[in-house]
Amino acid sequence: MIFLAALLNGGATFSGLESAAGAKAEAKKDPEIPATPLNPPPPAPPKKVPEPIVARLGNPPDWSRLDLYQRTITREEFTRLLDHCYARDPGAYQGIIQIFPDRARVLRQSNHPGAGHYDLYFLTDRRKPVTIERYWTPPWKLEELPPNSDKPLRGVRIAIDPGHIGGEWADVEQRYYKIGEDTIPVAEGTMTLKVARLLEKNLTALGATVVLTRTDTEPVTPLRPSDLMDEARAWLSKTTGNQLAPKDLVERTASRLFYVSAELRTRADLINETIRPDLVLCLHFDAAPWLNPYKPAFRDKNHLHLIINGCYVRGEIEEDDTRLEMLLRLLQRTYYYELGLSEEISKTMRDETRLPAFGYDGKTAKSVSSNEYIWARNLLANRVFRCPVVFLEPFCMNNRGVHARVQAGEYRGLKEFDGVYRKNIYQEYADGVTGGVVRYFRKVR
Repeated sequence: MIFLAALLNGGATFSGLESAAGAKAEAKKDPEIPATPLNPPPPAPPKKVPEPIVARLGNPPDWSRLDLYQRTITREEFTRLLDHCYARDPGAYQGIIQIFPDRARVLRQSNHPGAGHYDLYFLTDRRKPVTIERYWTPPWKLEELPPNSDKPLRGVRIAIDPGHIGGEWADVEQRYYKIGEDTIPVAEGTMTLKVARLLEKNLTALGATVVLTRTDTEPVTPLRPSDLMDEARAWLSKTTGNQLAPKDLVERTASRLFYVSAELRTRADLINETIRPDLVLCLHFDAAPWLNPYKPAFRDKNHLHLIINGCYVRGEIEEDDTRLEMLLRLLQRTYYYELGLSEEISKTMRDETRLPAFGYDGKTAKSVSSNEYIWARNLLANRVFRCPVVFLEPFCMNNRGVHARVQAGEYRGLKEFDGVYRKNIYQEYADGVTGGVVRYFRKVR
């Protein structure tokens, strides 16, 4: 039977069978030669590749966007900017960004090392002319101003982003309060739009081309909270593991996705694809935390600070899209522009508002200069707007004196508050920013 089967299967002979039997015997003697099992186990199923980690409503990064920046920065400058401004501390990028003598090696997907790395090579020959890809023009590349020019901002394209939305959306975005029956409600989005219109008038008269990201109290994004319920469920499932989140939690999450993520990302598309300014001025008003959110009462705190992009914590650098956006800002050298402009604006804002500096505890923001008014912090707006951004936070809206000035409205001239004659609060804000912008451009042009 064995001989017949062997003949039917290609004419194997007894010597072939003996050879096979001998091989099995040798395998038993020599443990390094494994015997072929009669029933080999099925191959292990391939491991499921995890989805990239991205910020809320973010997209997986396209690392080829860094190709334009190969050999455009030295190792020394890259490391200094990363440590001094962009990372909160070296531990924030440990194991995610590795710095070698000739390159920075960046994980493409922080939760899946198998996706590989992106190698960004450093500039080693300082004599080589370097072109840095930007859609914005650095101020030091603008044409020189003639002496005593009355148009110091000629040739500068400025976008003004009035923070938040205001109007009927103010309560939804939690930037609204009202104390007293016959008082004007305090709504940040409405207030920033008033400042933006005055600032636009000032800067235009000085020669700038100015565009506002919004001109009314309506959202820029076409999306509404009801459109984001599925995204809210997915976000809660990913971040909390709760796949059956209560409806009210899903609705609150969808609302926040709407007024923060969707709204700001839509403004970013407008800025990066249509307006393409040389810089963005993000206007906000600050607020001190309520002692009791159910019984709003005025706070004594009132202060001023300016924010530039930086101080990414580890959880933010682990987000793959956020990490790419951070590196693009670093490589475009927005830091130098933002810091220099903020230095001048902080001085004129301090003089106009008479406000003390606000200080962070170092966890979410870091000091990057000797100027106590300026902090580096990673915010969605100053990250996804792909040009220099100065983010302004003067006045605590729930301060009694600020509330009184809001009630006074947009009057002309000066009015007395606590023994001091002052412009209306919106004009004071706009003039403070204008003065700093002019001082900066007169210096660098």
